[in-house]
Amino acid sequence: MTVVLSDGGEGAYVVETKNVSETGLCLHSEEAFPVGSHLHLVFGQPPDLHRLSTDGVVRWSEGGKGVGVELTSIAPHDHQALVNFVKSQMHSEEEGAKQGDAAHPSVEPASDGTPENQIR
Repeated sequence: MTVVLSDGGEGAYVVETKNVSETGLCLHSEEAFPVGSHLHLVFGQPPDLHRLSTDGVVRWSEGGKGVGVELTSIAPHDHQALVNFVKSQMHSEEEGAKQGDAAHPSVEPASDGTPENQIR
């Protein structure tokens, strides 16, 4: 998901998320923001998640690896929308994993103890 963020200066940054939770975002950013920095973030993924505009604080930052941002100021209805989005994404991933298991049979030892394998 694309995030537009600003750090109170004149510039804005466009970054992608590595992951999203109910309380924050992990951002893929080449820029290392100082821990404790206050950011304004705008993000969403229509139609599943409408555009949200919120503030956050950098909790960890490693240049080239990512930035962890805790959301600190999010309207209650936006927070509920984010919670619902995260839950729906988790459900989608679980369903995908189940379908993936069926698509890729596992190889197990034969039940009669022979060294040959059978596909289940």
